[in-house]
Amino acid sequence: MEALDRLKALVVPMFQRALSWWLAELAALIPRRFASNPENAPAVLEVSTSQATLVLAGRGPAAQATRIPITGADAQDDRNRVQAAMRRRASNAVIIRLDQSAILESSVTLPLNAERSLRPILQNQLERLVPLPADQVEFEFQIVARSPTAKTLAVRLIVATRASIERALALVQSVGLSPRSVIASASGSEVPVTLWRAARDQSASNLQIWLRRGLIAAAVLLFVVAYGSYVYRLDELRDQLSQDIGVATKASVAARELINRDAQTASAVGLLQRRQREMDPLMLLNELTKLVPNNIWVSQLSVRGRNVEVIGYAPRVAELISRIENHDIFYDPKFRSPITMTPDGKERFDVSFDVWVEETP
Repeated sequence: MEALDRLKALVVPMFQRALSWWLAELAALIPRRFASNPENAPAVLEVSTSQATLVLAGRGPAAQATRIPITGADAQDDRNRVQAAMRRRASNAVIIRLDQSAILESSVTLPLNAERSLRPILQNQLERLVPLPADQVEFEFQIVARSPTAKTLAVRLIVATRASIERALALVQSVGLSPRSVIASASGSEVPVTLWRAARDQSASNLQIWLRRGLIAAAVLLFVVAYGSYVYRLDELRDQLSQDIGVATKASVAARELINRDAQTASAVGLLQRRQREMDPLMLLNELTKLVPNNIWVSQLSVRGRNVEVIGYAPRVAELISRIENHDIFYDPKFRSPITMTPDGKERFDVSFDVWVEETP
């Protein structure tokens, strides 16, 4: 029975710490807009040169925060009060906020191009800016203003001694809490800077370390499986696309051949229709023979499509023009050149006229 109680006393706290750690890790993954429960917010330990107060956010939007002073006179009493207040919280993590009385501030103006390597520059000038050895302090900086015209940079330096940080860390650990970071705000600024941050595995137990490693390994395995599935799916899509491209290429070739054949057919039909609309040369020659009287001598006859040109000699060209105007298929006579008289009294003419052909739809 005694051995069972010892085992229970050993396993239960370990299980509670592991569960608290796991819930804290899950809470850290929740987006800020969804994690509005004050019990999930980390506790804040406000530390000044004279006192330390643990601040816990209230439950309601108008609820006041719970403030628990930590005197340091009775460590067990402080631990009991803190543990009682932290009982319903998902994590025992705490953020240490140093009061302005526990920090030093300094300002410096540097060239604008010093922003690229600002921390090393401030590290080298630290002993000149604050009256403390550089190896005994932790510092952070804030850029207050930039002046492109003057090419200068105004920087505020926030400094805390390592001894004060260590005292605050020891005070937190003495009441059974886990420090997450040490922050401080400069005078006139609400934006805090981080002077110290806990290492990822600093306060983790062996079980927590193995659990975290297992989670990392599982995440890597899931990533590999997901990536392999993605690559396999890409191969399937590539094969499917190759088949689709092959089918589309064949269809494109067939469509191109069909278009070419259709164009050739349309060209042949158009040529046939044009020929059908034209008068047969023998019929045209027969009508011209009937048109020209016996007393007219034709020296040149040219047919260009639907236009006929006649050059020759006639006693009276007006008779030919009258015949053309009164003909059924010849119309629109025109003189291509002036009429000239020959020595024997005949008129030389150069006349053109059109042939009327019935249009077919």
